[in-house]
Amino acid sequence: MTNMTYIGATIEVAAGKPATIDATGFGSMSFAEVGEILEWGEIGDTSEDSTETTLKGRVLHTNGAVDGGTSDFTFLRSDSSDAGRDLLIAKNNTNDDVSFKITDPDGEISYFHGKVANVRDRARSASTQKGMSGQARINCAVVRVAA
Repeated sequence: MTNMTYIGATIEVAAGKPATIDATGFGSMSFAEVGEILEWGEIGDTSEDSTETTLKGRVLHTNGAVDGGTSDFTFLRSDSSDAGRDLLIAKNNTNDDVSFKITDPDGEISYFHGKVANVRDRARSASTQKGMSGQARINCAVVRVAA
């Protein structure tokens, strides 16, 4: 694998979650691109640190429950029509399922589903364009499809 940036990556969203949590299930969904995405945060499970302290004074660590966690995102909000952006705004702070598709410049695809939360205006400064930020709360393992 060669080094690459994420320039050219696309983020797409779809209402609902697939019938099966695999490439076929996600691949059968109709996604809309978020056109003016600036950044999408880390994705992938983390595990809870389950600890016990022995009577000898040693803390033992075990990997516990896995969590998809949250992935922060930021997008611009111009006057143009953007179905993906509009879906993120519409599903904000609801408990409706949303599926996500990230296609990297090398063609690798990452799928997952979850909830959209905390979509709000970006901080205002002299050099910041109008936009919004929010979070995807991930409720499944990331399904990766090789290029």
